[in-house]
Amino acid sequence: MDVLPTPPALIRQFERGLLTRDELHEKMAIHARALIEEMEEDHANPLGSLVDRWRNWHHASRLIAKHGERRVREVFHALSELDDFFPATLLWNASHFHVPLHCFIRMQRAPLFRVKKMSITPSSVTLEIEYTKHANDLRHRETFHLVRNRRWLLEVVKRSNQDSIG
Repeated sequence: MDVLPTPPALIRQFERGLLTRDELHEKMAIHARALIEEMEEDHANPLGSLVDRWRNWHHASRLIAKHGERRVREVFHALSELDDFFPATLLWNASHFHVPLHCFIRMQRAPLFRVKKMSITPSSVTLEIEYTKHANDLRHRETFHLVRNRRWLLEVVKRSNQDSIG
């Protein structure tokens, strides 16, 4: 299955003339349906949703305490710019501070997205993440190395896949 481009990528494609207005609306509707389905799941199981939110909040608060919210968001945003990275669909608006950081962490609910390790220096970041694409999918673990470009924005320079975990 191909990765559906993130909303900002869809807008860029539309502005370049690669998508028609109808195609843009159709693909944006897919994103909207996914959000609505998730809200319906939360409504159907409020206790499970609350426990998930607590787990995600705890993990996010640990990342914030260790690295700072602004840097974590910057790393997530840089990852969201990758075209072939499935969790980009979860991370595309990580640079928006009005969206709580714990909304991007998925500890239990599929698709999973967890930061296993992160080390940040002023000019580079190395992190190991774990994610799934679907509910019954194997967990994928990847290591990323990001460095600041000449405009001082983080970009991925090295990416290594590790084996899938059962």
